[in-house]
Amino acid sequence: MLLPALSCLPTTGVIQAQTAAAPRLSVDNQIATAGFFRLNWESDAEIFELQEASSPGFKETTTPYSGPDRATVISGKPDGTWHYRIRASVNGQPGSWSNPVAVTVAHHSLARALMFLVLGFIIFVAIVLTILRSRKTE
Repeated sequence: MLLPALSCLPTTGVIQAQTAAAPRLSVDNQIATAGFFRLNWESDAEIFELQEASSPGFKETTTPYSGPDRATVISGKPDGTWHYRIRASVNGQPGSWSNPVAVTVAHHSLARALMFLVLGFIIFVAIVLTILRSRKTE
């Protein structure tokens, strides 16, 4: 029986764990006035962790999403600037964080929201009157 030569064996004895490359994070709208926005990321990994912070240093973070999807919609945020980053995991080993993305939430003012409401009501009344008039002519 022949044994392999010891010089052919690795000398470090360290096994390199495979880690995921940092995903590329993007947002559909950097200024969100409608109350929601969508974050998307590209990666070949299967599990992701999205972090959110109110400052660019990510000192105090929350995790609004964790799972296999490659996008998520964020809503219900108060006015301000929110910072996001994401990382992928391979075999339970988290990879590097992505590029950070900042989103400014700036809801419509009350005056503008009321203007939209009034315009919508005027259009609704105009459509109802048009339908009623067309029935009388038939």
